[in-house]
Amino acid sequence: MPQKNYTASTILNYSPQKTRLVINVLRGKKLDVALSQLTNIRKGKTKKIYNLLTSAASNLSLTEEQYSNYVVSTIVAEEAQKYYRTVPRARGSAFRIRRRYSRIKVLLLPVPEKPQFDKK
Repeated sequence: MPQKNYTASTILNYSPQKTRLVINVLRGKKLDVALSQLTNIRKGKTKKIYNLLTSAASNLSLTEEQYSNYVVSTIVAEEAQKYYRTVPRARGSAFRIRRRYSRIKVLLLPVPEKPQFDKK
């Protein structure tokens, strides 16, 4: 039976640096552990990352009992588009404001089986 894996991606309206603070905790953890940790992290916008992980799991047609069989193999926050504005300053000058967006990519893989060694 071939292994099933799923990659999900979404664009969020906050900076990649703030996103990485949340997703670095989740990398390499089982899916059920990662979702329970997301509910306890006291950072903003964890709900959108939670929704992304549950969406990736539902696209694999997983039930909540099967979440422990999958692991968050890679989760990456990269820079998406930027929204530029200018703010007027003194003496006719202006400063640019860069509103950063982030793109999150998730890869779910089955938990690898541990090899069985013969005891001698």
